[in-house]
Amino acid sequence: MHPFLIVNPRAGRSRRGPDIDRIRRAFAAHGLAVEVALTTRPGHATALARRAGGDPVVAVGGDGTVHEVLQGLDLPRQRFGVIPSGTGDDFAWQHGISDHVEAAVARIAADQERQVDLGEWKGGRFHNNLGFGFEADVNRLSHRVRGIRGPALYFAALARALATLRSYQVELAWDEGSFSGSLLTGALLNGRRVGGAFRLAPAARTDDGALDLVTVAAMGRLGVVTALGPVLRGHEPRDPRIRRATVTWLRLRAETPVPVYMDGEYCGEHRELDARVLPAALRLL
Repeated sequence: MHPFLIVNPRAGRSRRGPDIDRIRRAFAAHGLAVEVALTTRPGHATALARRAGGDPVVAVGGDGTVHEVLQGLDLPRQRFGVIPSGTGDDFAWQHGISDHVEAAVARIAADQERQVDLGEWKGGRFHNNLGFGFEADVNRLSHRVRGIRGPALYFAALARALATLRSYQVELAWDEGSFSGSLLTGALLNGRRVGGAFRLAPAARTDDGALDLVTVAAMGRLGVVTALGPVLRGHEPRDPRIRRATVTWLRLRAETPVPVYMDGEYCGEHRELDARVLPAALRLL
């Protein structure tokens, strides 16, 4: 094992960034030398992953760093590890990866591989979620919030998104179902949690060869608060206007462009979206 570390020095919107010396010492305690590459711009982690020669390729950062590395990973050949140091770290949480450096490194050094699912659409691979509508608008606005970290960041963005609340006329189709009408938001989830706190799909698993589709009916501001209130408090949503389905693929068609985001990255507005699960595609340590 010769880990290749791709480090986001600004992970978690922090000026300090991950402690690389501490990470090196943690690996050295297991008799492992590492190669370290620092990202310097958006998309750089993807380029570094494509050139990575070490095994495994380790993302040191948050969900955004994980997302970028996965775009460049040779899935059949390269194994993947994570040392979480981001804002939400939903991928790490989903897979029981500690945010304590020594514990995360010990897990990688143990060399125990498991295969987990990913999702894919024309915009790339996603490890946690692909969201459209209101949820994507909240994500877009979260990148404009300064001076706040963690779940509070998304609460601030949510308040801003409520000011311009809108719904979307869409047609959805999936394995054994379809929908045509007005929606507030929707998401394809591989993991149980988004935004570091919000559990949209409490039963979601990353080893079942499927994705969880969650849709929320069009509603006003008060409806958002009452329907999504439990989610915002970290509980399971139970409102009948929130529906779920287990799918292996999803097709979306919309009359007007719908905002889309995946794994915390805003992807613009789209009239068409076709996504599918990639079963057991990722070799995770």
